[in-house]
Amino acid sequence: MKKRIWEYIPLFVLQLLTSAATVGVAVLLNALIDAAEASIISGDAGGLRDVVAVSVLYALLTGALVYLSGRCKARFIRKSMLRMRNALAGGTLRTGIAEYENTGSAAYVSAFNQNFSVIEEKVLQNRISLMDAVISIVLAVAVLIWMDPAIAVISIAAMAIPGLLPGLFTKALGRATGTVMEATNAYNEKVGDLLNGFEVIKTCNAAGEVLPRFSESAKALENSRERLSSLMARLYGVTNFASIAVQYLVMGLAGFFAVKGYITIGSIVAVTQLTGQVISPAFELSAKIGELRSAKPVLETLRGLSEPKTPEKSEARPMKDRVSLKNVSFRYGDRAVLDHVSADFERGKKYAVVGKSGSGKSTLLKLLAGYYPPSDGEICTDGTAALPDDAAMIHQKPFLFRDTLRNNLTMWKPYPQEKIMEAADRAGLTELIARLPQGLDTPVEENGSNFSGGECQRIAIARALLGGKDILLMDEATSALDEQTAAAVESGILSLEDVTCISVTHRLTPEAMKKYAAVYTVDGGELRLKNV
Repeated sequence: MKKRIWEYIPLFVLQLLTSAATVGVAVLLNALIDAAEASIISGDAGGLRDVVAVSVLYALLTGALVYLSGRCKARFIRKSMLRMRNALAGGTLRTGIAEYENTGSAAYVSAFNQNFSVIEEKVLQNRISLMDAVISIVLAVAVLIWMDPAIAVISIAAMAIPGLLPGLFTKALGRATGTVMEATNAYNEKVGDLLNGFEVIKTCNAAGEVLPRFSESAKALENSRERLSSLMARLYGVTNFASIAVQYLVMGLAGFFAVKGYITIGSIVAVTQLTGQVISPAFELSAKIGELRSAKPVLETLRGLSEPKTPEKSEARPMKDRVSLKNVSFRYGDRAVLDHVSADFERGKKYAVVGKSGSGKSTLLKLLAGYYPPSDGEICTDGTAALPDDAAMIHQKPFLFRDTLRNNLTMWKPYPQEKIMEAADRAGLTELIARLPQGLDTPVEENGSNFSGGECQRIAIARALLGGKDILLMDEATSALDEQTAAAVESGILSLEDVTCISVTHRLTPEAMKKYAAVYTVDGGELRLKNV
């Protein structure tokens, strides 16, 4: 997200040449009109033909420079946007799970979509426009000084008028932009609720209740955007008025000087052209500065998400013997979820964790997975205060990417075919892969919709095993499955050799309890061993 000044050098050079060529047009106009006037007086058009020929060649050169400058600007914006998008993605992936949940996915959705549109339009393009305006003004003023110092001084003084106007709108623009960002996040949350909760909404016949809530957030977003656009229109209106008024003033003074004989008729045209290249960029300069300042909150948000403040990473190590909880406590704010709990989980054994909803079962798994640090106590691996680095969380509905089955198993890493099939066999996927027409190269539809719940579970297990994960943290992994499928998935998990499994479950029959090395109950913040 840091500025790279050296990347502006090619832009600066090309714009300098383009602006110089544009300023030269005024000088050629002066020469052309004066040559025409001389030809009329002398009756000889030879000098006029020479100036016209030079002007045509000059126009071709100017067009080529404008084309090259435009190409360079487009390339600069492409590289800058790509770098910022990659920085945001990298920053997001470096963010801890707890920090990501606290920020909320809506903020990231806004950053990846709307915020980049604002950055391109109001930051990158405006920075280029500001550079162009400054170069144009400097060159035009230099030529004006060469032609007539008095008019140059008047133009410079007049240029300051529209340049001071954006300062009057800075605070209002910042507030309006911040309101748009807040409304966008709220709108994205409502969109997420509508799409992710579509089935629930339809089942409960709640469309009539959901639509007004969505419409309210959409109205708030569009109202905030309208207020920002109205404020920008006011800024443009005021600066445009000042720009045009000042330009007419300078043109009137140039005409006065021509009447007095201080400048020629050709010079009037040249001065008018050059004054436009001072006043118009000054108007653009003031408006673009206002837009650039209004985008500051968006830029700061994007920078914050691209450079997350992640806590110091906890030490992790492979588990050889056991992972232990030693007087571990965890609080959500002032609410104690776990209170000085202790337990040992030995390598290769299977454990079940039961308890009421909200008792802290899932929190226990998240602590073992390193999602959050304990409020008190230690998590030890083989007696050392460190998290196990070979643990994988598997949820009720594992997430599958829109890609091939192979890439969902390997996570795009180059595993040999035999290693993939070995993990698939251990997870009970061999028969499924054999039935698929394209085998491992079968496309996976959105979030695995072309696979059953049990198949998705097995894919997630195979993915964890292939990635070297020897500890499976199952969070109600079979709760969404029918009894027969759940029993098959559970049996497959319990049969995995040398794999430790800690399974949070609400479906635990007396027969199933006998398959676990131990069953723990979480209640009132305590973790108690239950007799099997």
